[in-house]
Amino acid sequence: MRILQVNGLKKYFTVGLLRKYIIKALDNVSFDIDQSEIFGVLGESGCGKSTLGLVLSRIERETDGEILFKGKRVDGSTKLDPDTRREIQIIFQNPYESFDQRLTIEDSLMIPLRINKIGENDHQRKEIIRHFMHRAGLEPAQSFLVRYPHELSGGQLQRISLLRAMMLNPSFLIADECVSMLDLSVRASVINLMLDLVKTQKTTVMFITHDISLAKYVSDRIAVLYLGKIVELGTSSQVVERSLHPYTKVLVSYSPSIFEKKQKIKPKELIGIFQPEIGCNFANRCPYADIECEKQTPQLRQIEPGHYVSCLKV
Repeated sequence: MRILQVNGLKKYFTVGLLRKYIIKALDNVSFDIDQSEIFGVLGESGCGKSTLGLVLSRIERETDGEILFKGKRVDGSTKLDPDTRREIQIIFQNPYESFDQRLTIEDSLMIPLRINKIGENDHQRKEIIRHFMHRAGLEPAQSFLVRYPHELSGGQLQRISLLRAMMLNPSFLIADECVSMLDLSVRASVINLMLDLVKTQKTTVMFITHDISLAKYVSDRIAVLYLGKIVELGTSSQVVERSLHPYTKVLVSYSPSIFEKKQKIKPKELIGIFQPEIGCNFANRCPYADIECEKQTPQLRQIEPGHYVSCLKV
C-alpha cells in the first residue's frame, strides 16, 4: 500500500538583487513510498534534500506538482486538517533549534499531547511521556523532564526530539539529517531507537542523509538527488553496490570502507550552482560526459526491476 505519492514536484526560489536568478531546489521530482518503508534520500549539501522534507511536511509550499498522502491531495496549501498534521511529523538536524528554550522538557512533550488530545488527562499524558523516556533509556525520567534544553547534550535532546514526534503515533516521519550533528559515539543509539520505534509503531520514514553507509544501513530504498533532480532510485543494495549514475559512483567512491580499497572517481570542478536549461545537470562535473550530455536532457528510466537512473550513458 502506498502512503505517499509525489508527482512532478517543483520548488523554485528567486535570488539576486540586480539580476534575478531562479534556483530550482526541486525540479520535477516524482516517487512513491510504501507503507512501513524506510525511504532514503541521499545527496550532498545543496541538492534539495531538506527542501523536499520541508515541502512534504507542509512547512514550505511547492511551486508546482502533486502530493498525495494516503490517497488524499495535500499540495496547494501549508494548512492541513488536525489528523493529517499529526500523522506527518519531522525531526530536524539541530535539536537545539527544535525546542523552545523557555520551556522545560516536560512542557515541550506535554503540549503536543494536549493539542492532539492524546490521553484523557495530564496524568495519563505524563505516563505516556515516562513510558517513552524509559524506552529511550533516559532514566530517571523526572531528572530529565525538569531540565531545560540547554542543560542536555545534543544526543539526549535529539532522542527527546524523536520521542516528541513518535508519541503522536505518526504514519509518516521525516528525519532530516537527524544524527549529522551528533558525535559518532551516540549516533548508533539514536538510529537504533528510531528503528525500534518505527518498527513497533509501523511508521513510514523518509530518511534524509549525506552519509552513504548510514543510508544503506537504514533504508529499504534510496533516491539520489543532484541539483533538485532524482538521478538514481532503487533498493539500497542496487544504489550503493551496483551504482549506475556517475554522480552516485562518485559518492560511493568517496565513502570510507574498512573492507575494500576504493579507487576514487574525481569529478570535474564545480563551476556554478545554476542548472542548465537543457542537458544533464551533472554534465559539467561528470568525468564521462560528452557533447550529447550537454544538449539532451536525460529522463529517469528503469534499467532493471526497481532500479531507475537518469543518464544517457547507461
